[in-house]
Amino acid sequence: MSASVMAAQELLGLFELDDTGKVLYYRMDSDGMQGGTSPDISGHNFYDEIAPFANVEEFRRCVTEFTRGAKAADTFEFDCRYEDSAHPVRVLLARICERMNRNKTKSVLVHIRPRLTPTRTPRNFRGDGDERNVNQ
Repeated sequence: MSASVMAAQELLGLFELDDTGKVLYYRMDSDGMQGGTSPDISGHNFYDEIAPFANVEEFRRCVTEFTRGAKAADTFEFDCRYEDSAHPVRVLLARICERMNRNKTKSVLVHIRPRLTPTRTPRNFRGDGDERNVNQ
């Protein structure tokens, strides 16, 4: 894999990818970083040149499975692994179909967002997702 063009925190955003993984469109999530499209990565392959994480092939398989399936949209959680850490993300996928052939996927929207994991404390150890009263 070639050197990545983006750092881990820059990977959060909306990507439109063709069936080979080429970036057709990109918009960064606006969390203090500049918004807008980034012409620097248009035309680059997301998996080979953009994604800086070590388990990018596993990510590719998840997106490829989605594009081969019949769902119009889906979501999955993923841990982007780096040399010294892992960044948990939630990935939202949406299919863009050709106008003439609704069964053929033209491209896929991949929205990568941070995954918010609840904090476990001694007062809330049930693990049921009810984290509202953690600090009482």
